[in-house]
Amino acid sequence: MKLHIESIEGGIYLASIFENDEYKLVRNKSNEPISFHCLNEIKQHFSKTTFEQVWLKQNTPYDEMCGLSVDNEKLELLIDWH
Repeated sequence: MKLHIESIEGGIYLASIFENDEYKLVRNKSNEPISFHCLNEIKQHFSKTTFEQVWLKQNTPYDEMCGLSVDNEKLELLIDWH
């Protein structure tokens, strides 16, 4: 099982769990996506869960605003989660 964290504008992070070739966005009891405000908040949320890998993906609208192609690959890093 892998954890994928997506950083979006405004200091908001969304998390998805990748398992069985499928991404599942982390949701609350009302089935709404949970937004996190920092990586530590995500660590606390998953404190009892072990992941094989944790990936951080940085999205930014600024490439498009500067005239760069929106097809550019986003920055994605494997991070140390321990």
